[in-house]
Amino acid sequence: MTTKKQISTPEMVSSDYVLMQVTLTLAVESYLCDEHHEMRDEAAIEAVLERLHSTSDSEIVVLGSKFSPLTLKADLS
Repeated sequence: MTTKKQISTPEMVSSDYVLMQVTLTLAVESYLCDEHHEMRDEAAIEAVLERLHSTSDSEIVVLGSKFSPLTLKADLS
């Protein structure tokens, strides 16, 4: 079932676009060493946005974004 949510924006959005809110949980490979771990989240966000724009055949406009880094915990039980 698809639910629709109204949003407001200060600028007019062309009717050529379909507005969507997409929720994904992604694993983004990091090439940064442990000494630069504080830069990993920002680098991953940039990689996701860059990939989103480069793989699309049509234009995608990111109107807003919210990124929440997750921490994995091993379940050793």
